[in-house]
Amino acid sequence: MECNDSVSEISRMASGAKARELLPFNTLTELYNALDNGLTELPLIYIAESVDYVYRGSDIIAQKVPLERVDRADQPRTLVCHDMKGGYLEDRFLQGSTSHDSYVFYHWSIVDTFVYFSHHFVTIPPCGWITAAHQHGVKVLGTVITEGSNNTWDTILASQENARRFADALVLIAKSYQFEGWLLNVENKIKQEDIDNLIYFVKYLTESIHNEIEDSEIIWYDSVTNKGELNWQNELNDKNKEFFLNCDGIFLNYTWTELRLSNSCLFAKELGRDIKDIYVGLDVWGRGCPGGGGFNSAYALNLIREQGLSVAIFAPGWTHEYFGPSTFLILEDLFWAQLFPYLYIHVPIFEDDTFKTSFCRGAGICYYYNGEEHFEPYIINGESTPENKAFYNLRMQQLQLAIPVPHLQFTQSKLRILNDVEDKNIENEKQSSNEHNKSKDAKKKETRIERIYENKKSIIRVCDNIVQFEKKLSAVDVNTFEFCNQFSYNGGGCLKLITKDHRLYHRLFLVHIDLKQDIQATIVYAEPEMTSWRNEFNKDPILILGNNGNLKSVLPYDFVRVNAKWRKCIYLTNLRTVDEIGVSFRTECDCYLGEIVLEKRSHRFDNSDSEYVASRISDYHVQQFVSDSS
Repeated sequence: MECNDSVSEISRMASGAKARELLPFNTLTELYNALDNGLTELPLIYIAESVDYVYRGSDIIAQKVPLERVDRADQPRTLVCHDMKGGYLEDRFLQGSTSHDSYVFYHWSIVDTFVYFSHHFVTIPPCGWITAAHQHGVKVLGTVITEGSNNTWDTILASQENARRFADALVLIAKSYQFEGWLLNVENKIKQEDIDNLIYFVKYLTESIHNEIEDSEIIWYDSVTNKGELNWQNELNDKNKEFFLNCDGIFLNYTWTELRLSNSCLFAKELGRDIKDIYVGLDVWGRGCPGGGGFNSAYALNLIREQGLSVAIFAPGWTHEYFGPSTFLILEDLFWAQLFPYLYIHVPIFEDDTFKTSFCRGAGICYYYNGEEHFEPYIINGESTPENKAFYNLRMQQLQLAIPVPHLQFTQSKLRILNDVEDKNIENEKQSSNEHNKSKDAKKKETRIERIYENKKSIIRVCDNIVQFEKKLSAVDVNTFEFCNQFSYNGGGCLKLITKDHRLYHRLFLVHIDLKQDIQATIVYAEPEMTSWRNEFNKDPILILGNNGNLKSVLPYDFVRVNAKWRKCIYLTNLRTVDEIGVSFRTECDCYLGEIVLEKRSHRFDNSDSEYVASRISDYHVQQFVSDSS
């Protein structure tokens, strides 16, 4: 669903521009003035339902068939905290922009809660983030933050009435914009006499938002203590327990130790609270976090999961902000592949509802509709022209894969010490002796560290923010996929499936589809350039559907030529429930998928020969899907 053009007072016009922007509140007065003028609810997308079980990321990495379902309530949770150059970049435009290489996030299947973070007082998640998260069943939180010499809390905590007024305002904003709660980040001292009112505020806000918004959350960040001191504890203890006990969870600061995690678990149990309500901070930028963050973030996550604790992954936009947009797609997949074994995949529900995706991530160098370049003026911010067809609009993101790119997990890593050449900016030798001595000091070689990572496919060298890729000579030919951003069927981009072993299928989606009647599917694909096909049907994708742990192979029933590039295959089944979607091919090839749809069978196929339809469906032999974990 799209945001309504008649946006609320929180949406303001950029000075001198036509673009409509969603901006945060910087002061309490600004917030209350907007509320006094009345908020307009935006028709955003409601959060999708998920089943009560999840799959282990480690089982996905090991390519297990069938996958074991585990109780979602028993598993630690994953919170992702967005922090990208201060926030409110291209994502602030309600109608999108043309900055197609801006940061996007698409690993929603392993996220329980997404926090939009900025250093403004009241951070409202932009419309695109709410829409993208909700259609994947992920809760969204805004952020309330105060820092430094800030006296805002003096006003809020002057009385319980003031505290309730601010809490009611936060609930109203979340309800109007249809997100699920707030991260509370108080990073300034609080007067000792105001602490009781601060605890009261946290309790009142939590109870109020639970009454108004289903499955809402209030998370407290480990910063100020119950004495009003700004003193990060890096554990759950007596100094922050009152805040923890009166909200849904605590986000621990990043410089923890294993002992502090163990102490936190014991203390939570003494308090009668679930240890999964403790979200241990993992700073992707490092900054004191065990393991140093970056591509070694899995080190900290492993320690967190060993204790059975939830994780708060802070600033994963590091892959874009630090290295730049040119390598983002590769590094983003590489980063999350390392974390995936410690994460859990939740499963969206489609009951009497169509499953459909074109793989669009909400950005593209050109917008496509049914395989043709298409100009959509509503997705731009007033600056673009028909000649500039690039777009960035997270509201247009389609359902994303539940599976990480295969074979990206590191098999080994090491450090290499590099010595820099002499400083080229040294003054020439015709300087005074004093300057000459400084020049000699500047010539001293500086030490830099190159981190070298290997996986089955590549060697990755990282030094500062420079990354180099080398394909391994001994690389094993394996089935994999990658995102293609050069063309699309609908939106921007498509999925390139690389098949090296036709005996193995590509697992793509883990779902719960129940349509109450026979399922019809379509796959739109760009035909691979091959000359060895024996007949037309031999080049078509084979649809693989999971049904109660069994895999079914479905051959195309018919096909339609969309245009010179795209071909649509139609699959008729006698299945009504599906828990997995995949694709296979009869031979080695590269194929571009433009769209996958699973829906109720069309009336025009009601009289189809049931025996012929059944003949197109067979058991897929799971022993052919061999794990490479050994």
